[in-house]
Amino acid sequence: MQPDITAWDLLGISRDGLADLPPACTLVLTVNNRHARRLVTEWVRHLNAEKRVAELPRIVPLSAWLEETAHALTFLPQHEVPAYRLSSFAAQALWTDVIRRAEADQPLLDATQAARLAMDADTLADEWAVRVPEGMATDEYRSFLRWRAAYRARLGELDAEDANQGYAGVLQALEQRALPAPGHVVMAGFATPSPRLRRLALAFAEGGAQVLRLDEEENAQAVPRRCQPADRGAEWRQAAAWAARQLSASPEGRYAIVSPKLEEDAPLARRVLARALADGDEGASRPFNVAVAPPLVEWPAVRAALAWLSALADMTQYGACETRVLGAALLAGHCAGAGIEQGARAALDVRWRRRGIVRLNAHDWEAELIDLQATRLQRAWRDAVAAWQDGPRRVGADLWARRLRAALAALGFPGPSPLDSTGFQVLAELGESLDRYAALSPATGRLDGAAAVQLLARLARNSPFQPQRDPNARLDVLGLLEAEGGRWDGVWVLGLTDDVLPAAPRPNPLLPLPALRQAQAPRATPERERQWAEDMYATLLRAAPDIVVSCAQREGERDLRPSPLIAGLPDDIDLLVQDAQAQALPVETFQDARGPALAQGAQTTGGLDVLDTQARNPLWAFARHRLGARAMQPYAEPGAMNVRGQFLHEALEILWDDLRDQDGLHAAMAGGTLAASIDAAVTRAAHQLIGYGEALRALECARARVVLANWLAIEAQRLPFAVAQIEQAYDWQRGPLSLSLRLDRMDTLPDGSRVILDYKTGGAPGRPLADWARARPVNLQLPFYAAVIARQEGADVAGLLLAQIHARQVAVQGMADTDLGLEGVAAPSDAEAFGGLDWQGVLAHWRAAIETLADEFAQGVADNVAWRTDDLTYCDAQPFLRLDLELDEDGGDD
Repeated sequence: MQPDITAWDLLGISRDGLADLPPACTLVLTVNNRHARRLVTEWVRHLNAEKRVAELPRIVPLSAWLEETAHALTFLPQHEVPAYRLSSFAAQALWTDVIRRAEADQPLLDATQAARLAMDADTLADEWAVRVPEGMATDEYRSFLRWRAAYRARLGELDAEDANQGYAGVLQALEQRALPAPGHVVMAGFATPSPRLRRLALAFAEGGAQVLRLDEEENAQAVPRRCQPADRGAEWRQAAAWAARQLSASPEGRYAIVSPKLEEDAPLARRVLARALADGDEGASRPFNVAVAPPLVEWPAVRAALAWLSALADMTQYGACETRVLGAALLAGHCAGAGIEQGARAALDVRWRRRGIVRLNAHDWEAELIDLQATRLQRAWRDAVAAWQDGPRRVGADLWARRLRAALAALGFPGPSPLDSTGFQVLAELGESLDRYAALSPATGRLDGAAAVQLLARLARNSPFQPQRDPNARLDVLGLLEAEGGRWDGVWVLGLTDDVLPAAPRPNPLLPLPALRQAQAPRATPERERQWAEDMYATLLRAAPDIVVSCAQREGERDLRPSPLIAGLPDDIDLLVQDAQAQALPVETFQDARGPALAQGAQTTGGLDVLDTQARNPLWAFARHRLGARAMQPYAEPGAMNVRGQFLHEALEILWDDLRDQDGLHAAMAGGTLAASIDAAVTRAAHQLIGYGEALRALECARARVVLANWLAIEAQRLPFAVAQIEQAYDWQRGPLSLSLRLDRMDTLPDGSRVILDYKTGGAPGRPLADWARARPVNLQLPFYAAVIARQEGADVAGLLLAQIHARQVAVQGMADTDLGLEGVAAPSDAEAFGGLDWQGVLAHWRAAIETLADEFAQGVADNVAWRTDDLTYCDAQPFLRLDLELDEDGGDD
């Protein structure tokens, strides 16, 4: 007589009893793949210990058995099944498309996130028999019902099913006796069975199977020891030190560190454990396994493949490709000539960044490869293009899978370097991903090249991958779920805060909460989470005879509280060994604040940035201009400020070449020709707008016409002037230091004195008078011209103007020794920052400060001092300075 399966009152069976069942007609279904592997491993170990050979029954996870059985239904003539089985990724893509179509009038809806919730709600409703009467329905639930109806209609059109419907089909086949039941079915690890799992067990029983529950030998619950390290870093170091001590005392033992936030902690865990488990003077670390599977896209070979495929797709489909895409491919390597040509490829990428090149067409890209002398890559690229274009432009994912493989092979992927074990596994997983990609064809339809690569990238982002476990490792680092049911000699469970065990409920918002509560669905209520936490904690206490639990006292500035499950335990201070990182070590300090001086006779060149960085932080100047150390510049973008600035600078140069002076400006305004002059200048300068599309170029030119007209209206109100120089280059030398400079513009006043202008086409120029009045002045362009260049040429400078030429504001700031008829220009006597100095005194101050800065740089002065925190806002050599670390420790700004 069968037990009451609806109440999950199954007969228990031990492992020895399971061994007595006939293996050919016995099916063991486990809660997950990890549980199945553990059962097989323990069974084999038991047989080896008894020195006997026996046939194993079939032990598989429930999900794998459902998938296999759904495929087997296709061979039953009396049972109709859909032609396609959608993977989880394909099902989510279909849900996303359905929701986008259904909610086309709500552009702010995140269709991808809505699809994830809808998939979960669809499975949850079926798995836990969630019933929603009309009076309980919410607007979100009604939207879900519309989406689910549309989704299932699309499945019908495609003649496809997903995993949830596949489960329903298998269950129906069992209940209708279309699928024979095995003689014995053993359920393993299902602590809280869902209503659908109960139905499955009942269908097995009614089909003639004996349904049993595997009763594994459980350890007695250990009495845990508790400690509370200072912070998360100290907690990991304490756990790592504990593991090192255990492995030293018992090298053949098996130990585990369990973290509820392992994905977040994985980088810290690997670093701390590698240091704690270092073996001997050679620094080699004992092996350990961290059970975190990052997305496949994060592995370098896969990133390289996607980068090259993206470049191929853009270049063949659009005839051009952005340099950020080509640069990512060049730097990723993993192609023909990757080792020999890699240095030159990196240099090419740097050149694109520094020159602000946004995109390259196919001809220019070929020319760059020729200049690079990258003959291997050039040949491989041409072969890859030929493979890419072999066939129609739009095809299904199945044909794209073949084409993508052919293109990668033509490129020489994965490159000439030998692969290690992990590399082989990554490539094998990429190959399997392309097989899964080909199976997406029914759900995705016909794709062009760009869409095909984007689909593969999304698949790689949604495909976790972890290399095979090191069989020699005696330490496992796992998450809570991975640790469930495991057995070790000792376990340290860290991070047990009151917001982790139990965690806050996370009910699916598409299903009404009362319905979820009534169905006792997981993650829905505090009571359900509390029950799960207590069950998980009890399971962990049976995982080993020696259990340590811990909770850090704080995380950053936030105080942490222990989980109520461990709050009553006393602290075991013997667990807290002295934190190696906190130990005070003797330190010998050597202040090295001066580099070698510039060699006499060997000219060192640069721009005015040499003196500006010397004024802000001498070590920055030394690192940037003597060592050539600077952060890599970002790729240029259409609409970038430097491109826009070059465009406006050239337009202004063209205009004043034509107008020449204020009289010419007034004549153009009076004659009505100024607008035509502005339009002509903008049209001629528009070639600077590299990478702009037609629409964006038109908008930028229209904006420039308005900005230039507003600026010229201000120029027309000045006292009379004539333009003497435009974009004039200068060279200045002091000792071994030689600087090359360019002056935006210099005007001549009626008395023969000069006014120097510097155009600022970005945001507001800040506080120029305060910057110029510092003992070590910064933003030196105008002071340098006034105090040094003008004196060198015997010119009399009467004023300095910073012209803000921007769509948000057109204005002037500056300082002058005479009235220029412009608002925003101060006299030296009006500027409190200069302490009452007259104009000549100001020029003398600048001259002395500039010469001091030049002499410092030439002498190798490299003090690591920043006089103001905002001086380093745009510093591109921060790793050399490390001042931000000191500021962070003090709680200051960086």
